[in-house]
Amino acid sequence: MTAVSPRPRRALPKEIPLAELPRAVEALALGRARALLLVGPSGAGKTGLVLELVAGLRDRGVAVGGVVTPRVLVDGTTRGYRVRDLATGEETLLCSLDPPGIPFRRFFFSPKGIELGNHALERAVRARLAVVDELGPLELSGGGFAPGLSSLRSAGPPLIVTVRPWLLEEALDWLEIPQDTPMVRVG
Repeated sequence: MTAVSPRPRRALPKEIPLAELPRAVEALALGRARALLLVGPSGAGKTGLVLELVAGLRDRGVAVGGVVTPRVLVDGTTRGYRVRDLATGEETLLCSLDPPGIPFRRFFFSPKGIELGNHALERAVRARLAVVDELGPLELSGGGFAPGLSSLRSAGPPLIVTVRPWLLEEALDWLEIPQDTPMVRVG
Protein backbone atom coordinates (compact mmCIF):
# COMPACT_ATOMS: atom_id res chain seq x y z
CA MET A 1 0.00 0.00 0.00
CA THR A 2 1.36 3.40 -0.97
CA ALA A 3 1.24 6.19 1.58
CA VAL A 4 -0.45 9.38 0.49
CA SER A 5 1.75 12.41 0.94
CA PRO A 6 0.16 15.36 2.68
CA ARG A 7 -0.33 18.44 0.58
CA PRO A 8 2.81 20.58 0.76
CA ARG A 9 2.45 23.67 2.91
CA ARG A 10 2.13 26.85 0.95
CA ALA A 11 4.73 29.55 1.51
CA LEU A 12 3.24 32.38 3.54
CA PRO A 13 3.11 35.90 2.14
CA LYS A 14 5.84 38.44 2.80
CA GLU A 15 5.30 39.80 6.30
CA ILE A 16 5.92 43.53 6.56
CA PRO A 17 6.05 45.72 9.68
CA LEU A 18 3.11 47.98 10.48
CA ALA A 19 5.34 50.99 9.72
CA GLU A 20 5.46 49.91 6.05
CA LEU A 21 1.68 49.68 5.75
CA PRO A 22 1.24 53.14 4.13
CA ARG A 23 3.68 52.20 1.36
CA ALA A 24 1.88 48.89 0.75
CA VAL A 25 -1.50 50.65 0.57
CA GLU A 26 -0.06 53.20 -1.88
CA ALA A 27 1.15 50.35 -4.12
CA LEU A 28 -2.38 48.93 -4.10
CA ALA A 29 -3.96 52.29 -4.91
CA LEU A 30 -1.58 52.72 -7.85
CA GLY A 31 -2.31 49.21 -9.12
CA ARG A 32 1.25 48.00 -8.48
CA ALA A 33 0.14 45.23 -6.12
CA ARG A 34 -2.73 42.73 -6.24
CA ALA A 35 -3.53 42.41 -2.54
CA LEU A 36 -2.66 43.27 1.04
CA LEU A 37 -3.51 40.94 3.92
CA LEU A 38 -4.26 42.10 7.45
CA VAL A 39 -3.98 39.04 9.70
CA GLY A 40 -5.06 38.87 13.31
CA PRO A 41 -7.38 37.15 15.76
CA SER A 42 -10.94 38.24 16.42
CA GLY A 43 -10.97 41.54 18.31
CA ALA A 44 -7.39 42.46 17.34
CA GLY A 45 -8.39 45.68 15.55
CA LYS A 46 -8.43 44.59 11.90
CA THR A 47 -11.71 46.37 11.14
CA GLY A 48 -10.62 49.59 12.85
CA LEU A 49 -7.36 49.56 10.91
CA VAL A 50 -9.23 49.00 7.65
CA LEU A 51 -11.52 51.95 8.38
CA GLU A 52 -8.47 54.18 8.99
CA LEU A 53 -6.93 53.04 5.69
CA VAL A 54 -10.19 53.63 3.81
CA ALA A 55 -10.50 57.16 5.26
CA GLY A 56 -6.94 57.97 4.16
CA LEU A 57 -7.55 56.60 0.66
CA ARG A 58 -10.78 58.56 0.27
CA ASP A 59 -9.02 61.75 1.41
CA ARG A 60 -6.76 61.23 -1.62
CA GLY A 61 -9.69 60.65 -3.98
CA VAL A 62 -9.40 56.86 -4.26
CA ALA A 63 -12.73 55.11 -4.89
CA VAL A 64 -13.00 52.27 -2.36
CA GLY A 65 -15.66 49.56 -2.42
CA GLY A 66 -16.34 46.40 -0.50
CA VAL A 67 -17.40 45.66 3.06
CA VAL A 68 -16.40 46.03 6.67
CA THR A 69 -17.98 44.01 9.46
CA PRO A 70 -17.84 45.90 12.77
CA ARG A 71 -18.60 43.96 15.94
CA VAL A 72 -21.80 44.41 17.91
CA LEU A 73 -20.71 44.76 21.53
CA VAL A 74 -23.00 44.48 24.55
CA ASP A 75 -21.33 45.07 27.92
CA GLY A 76 -17.94 44.45 26.30
CA THR A 77 -18.97 41.09 24.83
CA THR A 78 -19.29 40.37 21.10
CA ARG A 79 -22.95 39.59 20.40
CA GLY A 80 -22.73 39.72 16.61
CA TYR A 81 -21.46 41.65 13.60
CA ARG A 82 -22.89 44.28 11.26
CA VAL A 83 -22.03 44.61 7.58
CA ARG A 84 -21.38 48.02 5.99
CA ASP A 85 -21.19 48.73 2.26
CA LEU A 86 -18.14 51.01 1.95
CA ALA A 87 -19.42 52.62 -1.25
CA THR A 88 -22.89 53.59 -0.01
CA GLY A 89 -22.57 53.55 3.79
CA GLU A 90 -25.60 51.26 4.02
CA GLU A 91 -25.35 49.00 7.06
CA THR A 92 -27.37 46.16 8.57
CA LEU A 93 -27.01 43.24 10.95
CA LEU A 94 -24.89 40.43 9.50
CA CYS A 95 -25.07 37.90 12.32
CA SER A 96 -26.03 37.50 15.94
CA LEU A 97 -25.68 34.96 18.70
CA ASP A 98 -29.49 34.89 18.80
CA PRO A 99 -31.96 33.62 16.17
CA PRO A 100 -33.49 34.19 13.69
CA GLY A 101 -31.12 33.55 10.85
CA ILE A 102 -29.11 30.88 9.10
CA PRO A 103 -27.11 28.96 11.72
CA PHE A 104 -23.37 28.64 11.17
CA ARG A 105 -21.09 27.75 14.05
CA ARG A 106 -22.08 29.97 16.97
CA PHE A 107 -23.89 32.68 14.97
CA PHE A 108 -27.19 33.10 13.14
CA PHE A 109 -26.65 34.91 9.83
CA SER A 110 -29.16 37.37 8.42
CA PRO A 111 -30.07 36.73 4.76
CA LYS A 112 -30.45 40.51 4.38
CA GLY A 113 -26.93 41.08 5.74
CA ILE A 114 -25.44 38.45 3.44
CA GLU A 115 -27.28 39.97 0.47
CA LEU A 116 -26.04 43.49 1.29
CA GLY A 117 -22.46 42.22 1.55
CA ASN A 118 -22.61 40.31 -1.72
CA HIS A 119 -24.08 43.28 -3.61
CA ALA A 120 -21.38 45.55 -2.17
CA LEU A 121 -18.63 43.15 -3.23
CA GLU A 122 -20.11 42.71 -6.72
CA ARG A 123 -20.20 46.51 -7.17
CA ALA A 124 -16.66 46.81 -5.80
CA VAL A 125 -15.40 45.28 -9.06
CA ARG A 126 -15.70 48.82 -10.48
CA ALA A 127 -13.83 50.52 -7.60
CA ARG A 128 -10.14 51.38 -7.68
CA LEU A 129 -9.59 49.31 -4.54
CA ALA A 130 -11.80 46.77 -2.73
CA VAL A 131 -11.96 45.77 0.93
CA VAL A 132 -13.00 42.35 2.22
CA ASP A 133 -13.39 42.41 6.01
CA GLU A 134 -13.25 39.54 6.62
CA LEU A 135 -12.70 36.32 4.72
CA GLY A 136 -13.90 33.73 7.21
CA PRO A 137 -14.94 30.10 7.54
CA LEU A 138 -18.41 30.75 6.10
CA GLU A 139 -16.97 32.16 2.86
CA LEU A 140 -14.32 29.46 2.61
CA SER A 141 -17.10 26.86 2.81
CA GLY A 142 -18.93 28.55 -0.10
CA GLY A 143 -21.47 30.54 1.93
CA GLY A 144 -21.77 34.11 3.16
CA PHE A 145 -19.97 36.56 0.88
CA ALA A 146 -18.45 33.82 -1.34
CA PRO A 147 -20.50 34.81 -4.44
CA GLY A 148 -19.44 38.47 -4.20
CA LEU A 149 -15.86 37.48 -3.47
CA SER A 150 -15.82 35.29 -6.57
CA SER A 151 -16.50 38.40 -8.68
CA LEU A 152 -13.54 40.18 -7.10
CA ARG A 153 -11.30 37.15 -7.28
CA SER A 154 -11.69 36.76 -11.02
CA ALA A 155 -11.64 40.32 -12.33
CA GLY A 156 -11.60 42.81 -9.54
CA PRO A 157 -9.43 45.66 -8.36
CA PRO A 158 -6.59 45.29 -5.83
CA LEU A 159 -7.79 43.95 -2.48
CA ILE A 160 -7.32 44.63 1.20
CA VAL A 161 -8.38 41.42 2.94
CA THR A 162 -8.65 40.70 6.65
CA VAL A 163 -8.32 37.11 7.83
CA ARG A 164 -7.72 35.22 11.05
CA PRO A 165 -4.33 33.50 11.43
CA TRP A 166 -5.71 29.97 11.50
CA LEU A 167 -7.42 30.52 8.13
CA LEU A 168 -4.48 32.19 6.36
CA GLU A 169 -3.29 29.30 4.18
CA GLU A 170 -6.80 28.31 3.12
CA ALA A 171 -7.66 31.96 2.36
CA LEU A 172 -4.54 32.35 0.21
CA ASP A 173 -5.42 29.28 -1.81
CA TRP A 174 -9.07 30.30 -2.18
CA LEU A 175 -8.24 33.86 -3.27
CA GLU A 176 -5.40 32.68 -5.54
CA ILE A 177 -3.18 35.42 -4.10
CA PRO A 178 0.47 35.52 -5.20
CA GLN A 179 3.07 34.48 -2.63
CA ASP A 180 4.77 37.89 -2.72
CA THR A 181 1.62 39.54 -1.35
CA PRO A 182 2.44 41.73 1.68
CA MET A 183 0.94 40.73 5.01
CA VAL A 184 0.67 42.75 8.21
CA ARG A 185 -0.03 41.08 11.54
CA VAL A 186 -2.57 43.02 13.62
CA GLY A 187 -2.82 42.70 17.39
